[in-house]
Amino acid sequence: MQQIKVSELTIERIQKRELEKVLPDFYKLEELVENNPWHNNDNVLNHTISVLRELEELIKKLKDEIKVYLDKKIDTHSRKELLFLAALLHDIGKRETYKKEKDTTECLGHEEAGVIKLKRILPNFDLSEDGREFVIKLVRHHGFFHDILNYPGENPEKKTEEFKEKYPDIFLELILLSIADMCGSQLRLNNPEEFNFRTNFLNKIINNYRI
Repeated sequence: MQQIKVSELTIERIQKRELEKVLPDFYKLEELVENNPWHNNDNVLNHTISVLRELEELIKKLKDEIKVYLDKKIDTHSRKELLFLAALLHDIGKRETYKKEKDTTECLGHEEAGVIKLKRILPNFDLSEDGREFVIKLVRHHGFFHDILNYPGENPEKKTEEFKEKYPDIFLELILLSIADMCGSQLRLNNPEEFNFRTNFLNKIINNYRI
């Protein structure tokens, strides 16, 4: 089977279902409808496409030095391309972890479930070993900021600095993915105060970030 070229991935191709034969698990996310503070009866496929759109718009507005950084390559692909692929697959583990109780859904542990699936899916892409590991790390940790900001009284600033020291290679991309993930949800509509708190926290890091 011919490998998918990461550099040729676009939202348009994804929406046209051009990748359905090689990524059937991704399109099955359309069957999962989430309803919780972040999602108003929104299926995971629609959410993912919204995240990709938000990510593209977010990158357009970044300062030039960050854009230059995202254009740098990890082996054969730019950091921006790998970030797009991670955003595309960030919720791929939700099918295995999806639970519904009354009208509320949750997908606890979908990050690690996603990592397991990625080890099978990523060979379908023209990635180097380092590229695959970069995408896996982003998917594994994409819930980090969502989790620590659930507890603003427990010093999320310190936890952020500790994470940055431990994972400097994915830190910036993870912030961008986290912002896009929130903006691609219905949190802004459901709880504007919470949405503003979280986006302000992350945007402050972006605004102060030095390459």
